[in-house]
Amino acid sequence: MEQIIFIIFLLVVGYCLKFFDFQQNFAQGLNLFIIYITIPATVLLQVPKIHFDTTFLLPAVIPYVVLIVSILIVRIFFKNESDNTKAALYLVIPLCNTSFFGFPMLEALVGTEAIRYGVVYDLFGSFVILTLYGGFIVAYFSGDVVNRKTVTKRILVFPPFVALFVSLIIGELPSVTIPYAETLSKTLVPLAMISVGFSLQLRLAEEKVVFFKALFVKMFVLPSIVFAILYFMEFRGIIALTTLLESAMPSMITAGALAINAGFAPRLTAALVGYGILLALLSVSMFKHLFVYFT
Repeated sequence: MEQIIFIIFLLVVGYCLKFFDFQQNFAQGLNLFIIYITIPATVLLQVPKIHFDTTFLLPAVIPYVVLIVSILIVRIFFKNESDNTKAALYLVIPLCNTSFFGFPMLEALVGTEAIRYGVVYDLFGSFVILTLYGGFIVAYFSGDVVNRKTVTKRILVFPPFVALFVSLIIGELPSVTIPYAETLSKTLVPLAMISVGFSLQLRLAEEKVVFFKALFVKMFVLPSIVFAILYFMEFRGIIALTTLLESAMPSMITAGALAINAGFAPRLTAALVGYGILLALLSVSMFKHLFVYFT
């Protein structure tokens, strides 16, 4: 739980920096470093560690179910919002903070064994969706006219996607480079949380209704749908519980940073990420007890 407390601390630090003499583009600079350096280093380190067998299918598939349901919800229930708002929601609603917030929560609520299934959900779900789907959303909503060739090009040169492609080809990094990659990877949480905290707005004004509706969908509706799937298909045990809890995690910090960097409703995005983390301290535990009670 110390890592969760540290995340909250960084969020508060980032928010407090707003009251000092920092440039308004301070967060944008951090986001660019995260997208071009930190995430690729993390992908190159983590992807080669996964060894698949059939037990990993459930945590590998559910993230894409969450993605499809999220897209439908945004299209139906947020159809009257601006393109920037919808773009932000397309990023922060389906993508969960399944590693740096998720792993400590899994260890605290389930145990160390749950981490291996959480890694599958994160790397083959969250990270792949972030690189492919996240790159597509940014490309599609960034310009007035974006053709298929332009979108494909932007996805292919998106740094996390390049890193994923490289890691699948070369496998583990040469041992001499691993310490340097680890150093870069460790900057993800502090930089991303400070960036989000710096962008956080406690008063949402005209976005308040959208915020509460989106937060409710993210933190309660989506994990409830996953719980229903697991329950009626009779998935039980630690793999199913881990999958449920990962789907209940708050919005991915990196997805929020990506949306803010692209100019997609930055106040709304930062609030959903920041307040989602605080709410998840209670809601994730609630879904754990719900699962145990009914199964």
